[in-house]
Amino acid sequence: MIGRLPLIDSCDDCGACCMRTPVPPFEPGEETVRSVPAELLQPAHERIAADQHFDPLPCVWFDETARACRHYDLRPAACRRFEVGTDACRMARREVGIDI
Repeated sequence: MIGRLPLIDSCDDCGACCMRTPVPPFEPGEETVRSVPAELLQPAHERIAADQHFDPLPCVWFDETARACRHYDLRPAACRRFEVGTDACRMARREVGIDI
């Protein structure tokens, strides 16, 4: 029998997908549609201005202590579509050293 991968059914205490996405990945105009306050976008604009928006850094909205998004209700569509337990999820976990 071939070994099965462990079930990943929760994002709790993970955040791997947020640890290598330096800014919230909003689609053009999405932050306006979601009514994201300018002060929440400022850290992302600063990271983009510093040319760090493609560096493998934690998202500016990611709370590394809580391992969760600080502004979860305002998160971009790309984050909402990211599915727990998928190959992309497992790859993100592997890249940041979270055992799967």
